[in-house]
Amino acid sequence: MVIAKCKNVELKLPIKCWYSFFNSPYPAHKSQSAVDIYFPTKEALLPVDEGHVLEVERFECPGKRSDSEEYDYLILIDLGEGLVTKILHVKPKVNVGEKIFLGDYIGDLIVSGFFYSWSNLHMHLEIRSWNDPYRALGAFKIDISPSLENFAKRIVDFPSNFTVKYMSNSYLWLQPYSAMHYPFGLALRGRCGWGFIDGGIPHYGHGAFLNCNLNKNAPLMFHQDLIVGEVFFSCGSHSLFKPLRSPWIENVRLRGVGSYFNQPLLKAILLSGKTPFKCGDIVSLNFK
Repeated sequence: MVIAKCKNVELKLPIKCWYSFFNSPYPAHKSQSAVDIYFPTKEALLPVDEGHVLEVERFECPGKRSDSEEYDYLILIDLGEGLVTKILHVKPKVNVGEKIFLGDYIGDLIVSGFFYSWSNLHMHLEIRSWNDPYRALGAFKIDISPSLENFAKRIVDFPSNFTVKYMSNSYLWLQPYSAMHYPFGLALRGRCGWGFIDGGIPHYGHGAFLNCNLNKNAPLMFHQDLIVGEVFFSCGSHSLFKPLRSPWIENVRLRGVGSYFNQPLLKAILLSGKTPFKCGDIVSLNFK
């Protein structure tokens, strides 16, 4: 499926992948110039039609968690017409000069030292100028409208009750307690109705309210008109907002919740490893 476009380059993923443009603390995501791709296995696949491997580098990275790798990796793929794809968090299985095509195996996902304890394995990708491939900023803005056409459809309601599906030391995966299938873990309500969320609330400081352009300072609400966020920037397809409240499950305060494209589960990130819940529990989400 085509998930985005950038400078006439289409980004294409297998149906079972989930991904995010905004669910990250790093600047490229806030500026809509990067995507994190979560493959169903540790194998990372090329998401563009073709290219030549331009550069493969290994570099030291910080260790935000005990199980992280000492090194991360940079893969640059020449796309032609002065464009390159910058890829991070993948241990490369390709060589400089090799020509590769859509869906080719390019390497294994790693636990990068840049990951937080609640981060899942993923590949970070940007489209950049051939003359400026390395910086944290400066990637081209990504057109996310194909993803909005695929997933961000209008809904009339969103549940506040969830079932605990999976537990780790850092987070829980929650499934909306509803017969309906939602392609995101969370939705909020604005003046245009309910809209799905891509982002980490509030631990990454921002989220995206999708498929609707709201005025600056417009409120976003959860159930019962509870204002949980405020818009600070809008474009034609979405509005970025800052969180105003923290999420809770029952009487347990969370560090935050994570909602992603093509991921029907909501990630509930714990403040500590202790939780009174177990798999199968039905729990209520609220914001305070």
